Amino acid sequence: MKNKVFNYLAILCGILIFALSSCSKNDEPDPAAEPKCTVLVYMIADNSLGSHSWNMDSYNLKQMQEAVADGALNGGRLLVYYDPYEAEVEPKLLEITPKETVTLKTYPEGTSSVDADFMRGVLDDAASIAPAPKNWLVLWSHGTGWIESSDSRSVDRQAATTSFGQDMHPNRVEMKVTSLASALGKGNYDVIYFDCCFMGCVEVMYELRHAAKEIVASATELPIEGMPYRVNIPAMFADNATAKKVAENTLAYYMSEQVNNNSCTIAVVKTDELEPLAEATRAIMRTGVLPSYSYYSYDAVPFYRWDGAKSYTYDFGDYINNLEVENKGLIDAWNAAYKKAVTYYGSTPVSYGLDMSKFTGIGTYIVKTKSDISRLGYANQSWYKDVVSVNPSLQ
Repeated sequence: MKNKVFNYLAILCGILIFALSSCSKNDEPDPAAEPKCTVLVYMIADNSLGSHSWNMDSYNLKQMQEAVADGALNGGRLLVYYDPYEAEVEPKLLEITPKETVTLKTYPEGTSSVDADFMRGVLDDAASIAPAPKNWLVLWSHGTGWIESSDSRSVDRQAATTSFGQDMHPNRVEMKVTSLASALGKGNYDVIYFDCCFMGCVEVMYELRHAAKEIVASATELPIEGMPYRVNIPAMFADNATAKKVAENTLAYYMSEQVNNNSCTIAVVKTDELEPLAEATRAIMRTGVLPSYSYYSYDAVPFYRWDGAKSYTYDFGDYINNLEVENKGLIDAWNAAYKKAVTYYGSTPVSYGLDMSKFTGIGTYIVKTKSDISRLGYANQSWYKDVVSVNPSLQ
């Protein structure tokens, strides 16, 4: 009898322990699954793009929300650092989910979104909140490539001083591309997409060559609508997502009848091919060649409107292939390296009045004389230091 009672008690204890452990397990929330991909949009809208005149921040955010509501995430997470135009509104780190837009973190008023240390902190916050095996970064704001300062301001030709980003409140501040490189760090992103003007030049690409595997950018100005988020957010989260597909989508959007301004250039650069491209360019620079100004001189086509912001950017491929280099093998080697680095490019037939029929993908600054080196902070760029400076004609 005692044995039977003991057996019954043992069975009851086992059932009770199992029940308690099951309840305890069910009461705990399931750990959040790691997203397949995280896309962070770093949106600095405290400028004319976010002003009440244009409201492009609201327009693009709405596109993102619509895309996510329609199932774009595919197991990923979409975060947006959002610095709006109003000075009294605090910047926020948002997450756009299928049901709502959630505030993950609020940052102090008066914060400078173009401060390298602050930006690094936001990027770290996003990486901590939504770690993923694949990471895309969209940089949303104004841009003028490598330019650091202006020495030429006039009504019809203004050399802007943006590089990347423009934060108007409490004071106007911009970010040098060298500072951007510091903020982005090394190896954190699969793809960086510049949703702004003029960032598709070799100086920017080379400066950021350690930050991402691929960079998508435009050598020219872009219309204020920017990237078509309604189409590209799903493309970024697709299982077969590629930088090329996203770039193609942007070009197709500006080739279509959906927009009033059919102006766009776009390119994809594979950053691990930039070092070989730099070496091929150095080999040409070492010959001492400079653009010729004889009767049959090279007349570079600028990547900016003559009546707009002067970017000092010209077509890189067109420039190199018009240099009078005696050893044509150096040009052939350069073209081979360029093709490996610039893996995709495209353009509307005309961009802001410029004929783009000879467009080759990315731009560059053309140094013709020693005095050009000191213009707009060009001497501070790594591309100048590592590549252009070896030209004996400039020493």
